[in-house]
Amino acid sequence: MRGFESKVLTSSGVVKAAPGRVSAISLAAGTDAATVILDDSTDGNGTDKWKLAALTGDGDSISFPEPLLFGVGIYATITGAAPAVSVAYE
Repeated sequence: MRGFESKVLTSSGVVKAAPGRVSAISLAAGTDAATVILDDSTDGNGTDKWKLAALTGDGDSISFPEPLLFGVGIYATITGAAPAVSVAYE
């Protein structure tokens, strides 16, 4: 049985190095404002699919009714000091 996995990142990096789907993403900002951009690539140079932003000490999240499709891979570009990003993916 297939199911979604989750990954927590504190800096930019690959979530999945193959095609996949994202069902949810959350961002918790640290000591300053933070952003996360998910793009369809394995190196951060693909098509941007979703962006979240949060002010210092705040957060944001979304669960998609239909998962976002990524044809190449799932890469998260993260800015800010000490943020945490959680991604639910398959």
